[in-house]
Amino acid sequence: MANPAITVCGRLTVQWDGNQLEGDLPGRQGRLIFAYLVLNRSRPVRRDELVEALWADEGLPSGGEALLAPPLSRLRKALGKGRLEGRSELSLELGEDAWIDYEVAQQKLSAAQDLAGDREASAERLTAGWDDAQEAARIFEGGLLPGLEARWIEEHRFYFEELRLKSLETVARIGARLGPAEQARAERSARNAVEASPFRESARAALIELLEAQGNVAEALRAYEELRVLLRDELGTFPAPELTAIYERLLNAHEQTGAQENWPAPSPPVPTRRSATTPKKIGLEIDPRIEAGGLVGRDKILGQLKAELDLAAAGELRIALLAGEGGVGKTRLAAELAASRDDITVLYGRSDPDEVRPFRIWGGLLQSAVRQLGDIDPADIVGGDGPTLSRLLPELTRRMDLPAPGPTSDLESERQALFGAVMRMIGRFSARRPMLIILDDLHWADRSTLRLLASMAGDNPLRSILALGIYRDTELPSKSHLPETLSQLQRRLPTTRVQIEALDTDEVRNLISGRLDESLAPVIRDQTGGNPFFIEQLVRNLEESGADHPSAVPPEIREIISQRVARLPDGGSELLGRAALIGRDFELNILERTTNEDEDRIIELLDAAVEAGLLDESTSIPGRYSFVHALVRSALGDSFSLTRRAAIHRRIGEAIEHRNQNRHGRQQDDDLPALAWHFTQAGPAEADRAINYASLAARQAEDRLAYDEAVQFYDGAIAACRADEPVDHGLLAELLIYQAEAEWRMALLPQSVASFVQATEAARESGLPELFARAANGVSWGSWEAFDNVRDTPISLLSEAMEMLPEGDGPLRAETMANLSHLKFFSGDPDDDATEMSAEAIAMAERLDDETFFKVAVSLHYYLLQSTTTEYRIGAADRVVRIAEESEDREDLAEALALRAVMLTKNGRGPDSAADIARHEALAETLPQVRNTNFSLQAARCFLEGRWKQGEKLTEEALAGEHMPHSARIAMIDALHYMDYAQRGKLGEVVPILELEAEVSASWNTWPAWEVGLALGYWQAGDRDRAVEQLETVDFEALRSINRMPLIKPVFCGVAVMFLSEFTDPDRARVVTDLMEDLEDRWTIFGPGAPTFGPYSLLFGEMYLLQERDREAATALENAVVECEAMNAQPFLARAQLALAEALTRLDDPEGPERTAELRKSGLAIAKDLEMAPLLARYA
Repeated sequence: MANPAITVCGRLTVQWDGNQLEGDLPGRQGRLIFAYLVLNRSRPVRRDELVEALWADEGLPSGGEALLAPPLSRLRKALGKGRLEGRSELSLELGEDAWIDYEVAQQKLSAAQDLAGDREASAERLTAGWDDAQEAARIFEGGLLPGLEARWIEEHRFYFEELRLKSLETVARIGARLGPAEQARAERSARNAVEASPFRESARAALIELLEAQGNVAEALRAYEELRVLLRDELGTFPAPELTAIYERLLNAHEQTGAQENWPAPSPPVPTRRSATTPKKIGLEIDPRIEAGGLVGRDKILGQLKAELDLAAAGELRIALLAGEGGVGKTRLAAELAASRDDITVLYGRSDPDEVRPFRIWGGLLQSAVRQLGDIDPADIVGGDGPTLSRLLPELTRRMDLPAPGPTSDLESERQALFGAVMRMIGRFSARRPMLIILDDLHWADRSTLRLLASMAGDNPLRSILALGIYRDTELPSKSHLPETLSQLQRRLPTTRVQIEALDTDEVRNLISGRLDESLAPVIRDQTGGNPFFIEQLVRNLEESGADHPSAVPPEIREIISQRVARLPDGGSELLGRAALIGRDFELNILERTTNEDEDRIIELLDAAVEAGLLDESTSIPGRYSFVHALVRSALGDSFSLTRRAAIHRRIGEAIEHRNQNRHGRQQDDDLPALAWHFTQAGPAEADRAINYASLAARQAEDRLAYDEAVQFYDGAIAACRADEPVDHGLLAELLIYQAEAEWRMALLPQSVASFVQATEAARESGLPELFARAANGVSWGSWEAFDNVRDTPISLLSEAMEMLPEGDGPLRAETMANLSHLKFFSGDPDDDATEMSAEAIAMAERLDDETFFKVAVSLHYYLLQSTTTEYRIGAADRVVRIAEESEDREDLAEALALRAVMLTKNGRGPDSAADIARHEALAETLPQVRNTNFSLQAARCFLEGRWKQGEKLTEEALAGEHMPHSARIAMIDALHYMDYAQRGKLGEVVPILELEAEVSASWNTWPAWEVGLALGYWQAGDRDRAVEQLETVDFEALRSINRMPLIKPVFCGVAVMFLSEFTDPDRARVVTDLMEDLEDRWTIFGPGAPTFGPYSLLFGEMYLLQERDREAATALENAVVECEAMNAQPFLARAQLALAEALTRLDDPEGPERTAELRKSGLAIAKDLEMAPLLARYA
């Protein structure tokens, strides 16, 4: 081979002067630069072009040339002196003799194409052309730079795929002119090209000519007819004239041959009735050993299960659970039950220990259901749920011409829709025939699978179904959700749980009868614990070894299995070890590519393993095998060193890639999780493919609403990215952002913010400003859903982002500015410029677009509350709701409704606010990430209306949440303390908390609201001296000079009014009254859920009353009564009525004593009903 030798199709390899250099290429960026220079080696490449090649997909960075210098320098060093030349323009000094795979493939393809078109070519030349075409196809089948993703790579891939298809067509065209062996291989190539590109007429022509050369004219005619129908139905067009001419020639030749031989011309095939898979066939697929009979010691349990199945056949929904250790016979019982009746539909699904596919069991069940349709139209079973079901059954999209399911922000709602669709599909089956659903190895089931299983216990239970769950109760992982799922089912549905016990000595004797001396039964029972699978392995081991007593054999089952495997023909043990790394089920064509053995030898070894009872061979699909038990696979899976295991995983992944590339021209969605798994296990050399497939599998999991699994796939991608030195920090930041977003949708808020913080670190290293800003904004994501973090951290990150982003209007700059000003406002920094920054962010958003305005407005609730007019505030809230409604994003709508509910409460529009809270509650049922906000909204509403117990229950439930952020906890606790406890005289019960809050707020250098709150706590605790002492620490006269954080001013006034009303301090009341003069809003607001101290008219009225400004008090309190009635604010209404009655009494009842008495009576009645002790003490 020439020097250097480089491959870019399949694995990127570089051999130069006898050295393998691909491992020395500096990380992903180094590989991308090298590959770009190789693919463009005919010309020098400018540095700015390389910058675009590296970063165009992420947004071109400012100072890109400076970012290019480090990876370029590392690449020069890795390649060696004189191999990468140039400064402003760069090129690889490869020389004229360089061997580059894609160039070689193009040359061979061109030569082969010339020969294919040469009708005079000799057999020798055709053979050479045949070899060239096959070599070209082999090279292009590897795919260009698998795992590396960039727009320019994708453009080259389209071109390389075209060359691959041309290579396959050329193989077919030349092979048609050679012998039968070549023609068989040529037919596979032609069919691969057709399958990969069904509308490609040149591929169809190559297939037709190949079939003609084989003498199979009828099949050639059928191939043409398939294309004609496809083009007519899908594109509304017809085959090209050249292809039609071939068809007419074939048709004429066929008719002439038919006339000469007196055969009729072929007629269109008559549709045959598709036979549905029978329950017995499915039972045999579950466990082929049922055909041999010999079930020992399980008759009673099988009878129980058959009785349960009879009840299901009579119309009931039943649950049966088989629990026991591995190998005890649970799956065998399920297979026997499945084969016991002909009048049922059997659905079978199974989990694996290293399960990587979300909803694996249910995907298997539904695919089993589709296989059993027979002549039933799929539409009759799928109904209107096709688009939703296609998340689990992508083949429905093609089979029923359905639109692909779109993305969702409402995880829970879409998940419930998916679960409902699955249950309805199963229900349509069970309406036709009773159904047995077998869910095997549930102890390994993923979280998504278990959630779907739990939905069987929904409000609309199915009928005529027995769901049989099988699991090992001895191997449940510590964090398994299976016990919780089973408890839910058992509470709602008739459930039978059967513990499968080991065989006793008599049963062991029956099992070994005819094979071994029955006197060995006690010893075998002792060594195997009566486990039927272990017994079978031990008996076979004795039979194969010729030993006459089991004491000569180690009791450990792994050793027994290993000894049995060792007796296979040479190579059998290693081959099964490789198969074990593929999975419990595996295919011959995948296994073949992991070994250097030829096909005949592999089949011979697999036959021996089947004969030995270690493998089962599919009775319906050639080349498909499965291990007889997961224990056999697990015993074989550890038989290789770490390095060898990694190499085998790589070969398995490449085999799956090769199969899909041949069949479809791309990787199949269903294989993405397996590809991700194998390449993440293949070591650092396969980082590119590991990252690519794990990322694709994560996004697929998100599309299927399996966010738990998506996070795990992102973990794999991130680990691979970190292990690939030097780390591509831009890619790492992207992956961490995606993971953080998935965690956010699962309401894992602390984990999400941790991922965002890590993303900022990676983005900083990458030097990409936009990426850094995205991550920094994520740290403060969620408006009221603030994360539990040190405020200085996000402030620092957002400030850094502002310095990195370019000046001028931009959506990301406006969003960053809004989040930064929000956090700075609440940081307590006396020198902050939060208000001015907020105004600038709002103005910028107004100049940009609706999407930016939405993000900015929901971040700046504090600014809208304190620094804008009522008209603007309500208008902005209405606008964000409209934007969210138009976008149909339910998460955005929840944020918008929460914002508007607060603004409406502040404006005294109670019914409108309550309506938004109700809409928000409905959304929160399916959006876990907004539930904290909803708890706050609902609890505050309860306290507003005097529904103390309900509000306290909501608060308690929220605070018990595992992922409740600290800031959200404080907000809810404050609402509980000042809306509930303070008005009932119970604030003294929480003095330690009040002391902590006062200590923290003292450092804010702003309104001393919590310091006065602590005084009120001491007062209600009965410690009047400490209350007075605490109050004296507040300089009321100095309050007039405070101009920071005006949002806290109403909070201070609200707390002060409550305390001074009990303490009776007219002088301080006068100060508070003066402070409220410039407050124009109708209701106070002091937290995210719209908790309130009541309407300002009430606060003014109570303070006027303390100052004996009775007429002003009466006027304010008349308004307060009206406003409280409009809001259904019962506690505040009681205060307003009693204070108004007092004011009118002092004014000698100008409206008559009757109204005063009525106000007093109503106020006291409410106060007594609501147990408002301070109010009763003041007015009783």
